[in-house]
Amino acid sequence: MLALARALLNEAAPAWWQDARRRSLLEMAVALHDFGKATMFFQEALQGERRKDAFTRHARLSALFFLHRATAWLGEEAEGHWLPLLFAYLAVLRHHTSLKNVADELHPPDEAEREVLEAQIQAIPADKTNAYLAALDLPEEIQAVLTFSPEAFQSWLGDEASTLFRTWRRRWRGWKRETQDAEGYWAFLTGFSALLDADKLEAGAKGYLPSRGDVPSDAVDCYKARVFGPPSVEGLNAMREQAYREVLAGLRSPDHHLYTITLPTGMGKTLTGMATALKLRDLVREKTGQAPRIIYALPFLSIIDQNADILEQVLAVALGLTEGEAPSASSPDPCDPEDRGKGLVENRLLIKHHHLADVQYRVQNKDADKIEEAVRELDYAASRLLTEGWHSEIVVTTFVQLFNTLLAWRNAAARRVNKLHHAILLLDEVQALPAVYWPLVRNLLTEAAERLGAYVILMTATQPYLLEDAHELVPNPHAYFSVLDRLDVHIHLERRTLEDFVADFVPERGKSYLFMVNSIAAAQELHSLLEDALDEDVAFLSTGVTPKERLERIRALKAGRYRFAVSTQLLEAGVDVDFDVIYRDLAPLDSLVQAAGRCNRNLRAGRRGQFHIVHWIDDKDCSYAHRIYDPVLLARTQTHLEGHTHLREPEFLDLLRDYFLDVWETGIPWDVADALWEAVCTLRFDGEKDKACVLKAKEAPGAYLSQFCLIEQQPYKWDVFVQVDERAVAVWNEAKAILRALRRDHDVWKARERFARIKPCFYQYVVSVALKPETAPHWDDDLRIYVVQQDVRDVYYDSVTGFKREQEAGGVFL
Repeated sequence: MLALARALLNEAAPAWWQDARRRSLLEMAVALHDFGKATMFFQEALQGERRKDAFTRHARLSALFFLHRATAWLGEEAEGHWLPLLFAYLAVLRHHTSLKNVADELHPPDEAEREVLEAQIQAIPADKTNAYLAALDLPEEIQAVLTFSPEAFQSWLGDEASTLFRTWRRRWRGWKRETQDAEGYWAFLTGFSALLDADKLEAGAKGYLPSRGDVPSDAVDCYKARVFGPPSVEGLNAMREQAYREVLAGLRSPDHHLYTITLPTGMGKTLTGMATALKLRDLVREKTGQAPRIIYALPFLSIIDQNADILEQVLAVALGLTEGEAPSASSPDPCDPEDRGKGLVENRLLIKHHHLADVQYRVQNKDADKIEEAVRELDYAASRLLTEGWHSEIVVTTFVQLFNTLLAWRNAAARRVNKLHHAILLLDEVQALPAVYWPLVRNLLTEAAERLGAYVILMTATQPYLLEDAHELVPNPHAYFSVLDRLDVHIHLERRTLEDFVADFVPERGKSYLFMVNSIAAAQELHSLLEDALDEDVAFLSTGVTPKERLERIRALKAGRYRFAVSTQLLEAGVDVDFDVIYRDLAPLDSLVQAAGRCNRNLRAGRRGQFHIVHWIDDKDCSYAHRIYDPVLLARTQTHLEGHTHLREPEFLDLLRDYFLDVWETGIPWDVADALWEAVCTLRFDGEKDKACVLKAKEAPGAYLSQFCLIEQQPYKWDVFVQVDERAVAVWNEAKAILRALRRDHDVWKARERFARIKPCFYQYVVSVALKPETAPHWDDDLRIYVVQQDVRDVYYDSVTGFKREQEAGGVFL
């Protein structure tokens, strides 16, 4: 394991750990992190002869033995190296658990713990242990003190440990008062991450640890030439090509670490952003000799799957893994066993990671005779470890996973921190980050660039100015926004009921319409009104509809099979649909601009889109917008829209700059971001305490990192599995069969593996809704989830509008 940790540190250790003494302390900690497993208590539990208890725990014993020997090695230098000594100790102490507030860790063992530790020490065979310690690959000066004496260790615990921890408490208080940045935070987490990652890989994937892979820097060019042919010389495709070339031309050296790409919706940011990241990767490799990983983060699962599929196609074409035509653009069906493992690209080059992603890791099959057999899938344990550890050149993931890694307090997230070192962080649709966290995001990304050498690229049509010193790669973004004049914006801020709106609505022949509302309850009501008024089918999209059906309907919209559609904010960003006319209920200005990107998106010849901003209310005169959005952001939006009744697209987009500056100055509750940033700088993790999300806390000051929540949990919502078709029934029965097998065989890992195989399909039939206890569907005690069984489906679920409102608690959800 020590060799693995050294390899990780050689690739990912920041300057802080490059000091010889600090590095030696960390390597010593890695070597001794499992020392406590030498007790007979642990060995008996390992053989199934003893139940796990306080005597079988090994982390605290290992951490204290490390301190015992490290202070002996350092001697008088221990005082000057107190901080790396503390960080190395904490890395061992918490290598199996979430991180706690560091200030709470600075206490020696109490009397009860001492009794356990003394029993553990006496239960360690000294001769065998010293033979093991002598064989460790550590410097001679460390090996000279690396001996285990039960008497000496117990004496140290009784005398010197208390003094050391007392000194640490005094030092830590002073350090917290003086620290103004996150240098210590990144130093600790990168060292901790190396230990965690090496430990996991050694245990479950050592034989499969992939070597670094080569991704052609011209991969996107190859794909574009293959799929699209010669560059277009007119229309929107010509503008896309111009933007693509200008962005790449603007990236000449890796001297900058902070970048933005600001382009209107529909301008091909996915391919442009990836081409930029690949070129930057090549420039960094030329300068440093090491190619950075690319971590591509997006806000929504739907566009993650869509963009990951596109990137796999890009690599398949560039690497010559396809025969004949370019691969299909359609995403694999997670419920179709034939679609599993069809990918041709090794996962050391590209992985997709989110909580519902299929856990599979493909490697090169050297014995393959056919292209379709060029890769093979590793076993579940290795696949999971390599995927969750981001062992790939390109990682496509969620904002949640990225920011849980940047603000790591969980063991699993902290393991990935070493992958941030010198990485290219490509963030798409960054305006989707909650405004309350903007100052925190600015600090995190800026310090990641400074402390970890990371490169940050923010992509969106609506830049919220997250990075103050970023280098914009589009020479003149305004030129694209001013030329790309695709639509007219009509502003109607007078409050109207849905009934009144539909009564006056007269569609124009030959035009398509999208109605975007702020809640499912409003969407269902509007859909009913429109279906009564129109002699055509109206598509419906919301999170009350199962993901499987949502995907099918989005594909139908793209194919033009519906003229009318009602949707919540699902279609707001990243989804490639195109309508002639959009009516969008009032929302913060950046959301309105994103919604407008679905209007005349492809700049069809001879047409101008019509985008209407409306303000819908219910029959009690309550605004749907004010139930969902921050009233401060809505007030600023209305202020910037007032006085306008009609704007062309460039004029509408011009409002954004002043709006964002306004939000930065007066619209953000800085106490939340400041409290979390203070927690970063002072290593206030507290991952073992059950505290509310900081957004729900009465007072933000004193918050812990464990209180960060990018997506605020809604405790009144419950997951419901809906048996909408025979395939849903089959996957439900399979999940039940897995549970029955677990009870019979008691094989937890096998059960986890089997469920991981069906998990992506299982959640294609799950909706998250508010429920009334008296009308909730059946609760399944085995799978711990509500289920709408097929024979009562029509009671709870409408085949068009999804989960029925009369079964919901309150009726207002997204």
